[in-house]
Amino acid sequence: MDQRRSRIKIGKKKKIAFVCSGGAAKAGAFHLGVALALQEKGFKFVGGLKRDQVEMEDSAGRRVTVYVGSSAGSIICSYLASGYTLDQIFDSFLGKKRGGPDSRVLKRLTYTTMFSLRKEEGLFNTLSLLTEGAKLPALGRFVQSLAKDSYENLFKWRWLKLPGLFTTAGIERYLREDVLPSNDFQSYEADLFIVATQLNHSKKVVFGKFKYTPEDKTVTYVNETKISEACAASTALCPVFAPYAVKNDKGHNVYYFDGEIRDTLSTHVGYDAGADLVIASYTHQPYHFSREIGSLHQFGIPAILIQALYLMIERKIAQPMEAHARNAAALDATSRFFKEHNLPDNLRTQCLDLLERKLNFKRGVDYIYIHPKSSDHQMFFGDHFNLSGKKMSEIVRLGFRCSIDVLRRYDFE
Repeated sequence: MDQRRSRIKIGKKKKIAFVCSGGAAKAGAFHLGVALALQEKGFKFVGGLKRDQVEMEDSAGRRVTVYVGSSAGSIICSYLASGYTLDQIFDSFLGKKRGGPDSRVLKRLTYTTMFSLRKEEGLFNTLSLLTEGAKLPALGRFVQSLAKDSYENLFKWRWLKLPGLFTTAGIERYLREDVLPSNDFQSYEADLFIVATQLNHSKKVVFGKFKYTPEDKTVTYVNETKISEACAASTALCPVFAPYAVKNDKGHNVYYFDGEIRDTLSTHVGYDAGADLVIASYTHQPYHFSREIGSLHQFGIPAILIQALYLMIERKIAQPMEAHARNAAALDATSRFFKEHNLPDNLRTQCLDLLERKLNFKRGVDYIYIHPKSSDHQMFFGDHFNLSGKKMSEIVRLGFRCSIDVLRRYDFE
């Protein structure tokens, strides 16, 4: 009984958002595991092309109608918004065939599709710059430059000036030709948002069907871009992938890269879209020491760099969570003050409304965060780009278990 009383009660919600972070292939698999757990708890993922509005309103269950994806999360959200079922998505991970929207089969994302070589300066050209034939003069000059005294020369070399070894053009083509029933955000029943970062500006861009002006001036909403191009922009993780160019409404190329440069979790997009329940899935969990694994210094530079990156990301995620908790506490304290001093209810309401506007905060909006545990070492050490069915299945199951553990803390109406 005490355990039930300690659960967090979530009332009936009008609009639910599902926010998916980046983290390459293993993040996509984790998000699917989260979605499967939510489905088991009674949530329904709304997708497909627009249907009769009456049918939408009469649908029963906890309906997820807003999808916010960044990097790998943008692909998972595009699957869901397109109307593919969770079983169909899982089958595509395994290379199995099962019909999707309009009896289409969700084609598997392959290494060839994911790692498309850049036509103008591909990987093969990069290698040729180093070798330049059997005599290797370029490599000799490279070694000499290091011996002379300057690391700066290293960064002046043409092969290090490449914007990226690969391009996300293959991902764009895969989504446009093999996944999406329509490439227009406006065509879908659900609200799909894809997050990217503008390369030549300190600006986060949210692609979707709406033109919205947020309080944060470093965030811009864009509504004229195609979904496949938005995903290609969002997944352009440097230095693996080159920034992706999207033409703006004036016909000029605007370059974008990874959607999580400024924010790892764009939960505010769900809030901006009017959601009163935002469920966020992310995979960036720092390693905590265990005797079974030992110290990360034994695993070399890659593990140490990942830990450093995850520690920074963890702090970035914690900041908006802490701000939300502070704002909620401030409004609760203000409300109690008015009641304890028998002040007029109309003044209390006016004061709370004013605080909400000034803090850009809405009462009644709940957030649920789902991520791996620090003891889930396979998430930390796992290969980010491993597309094997076995590895993907393991991560899907891990995401499911993590989600069930989190969702046990909540009572949903």
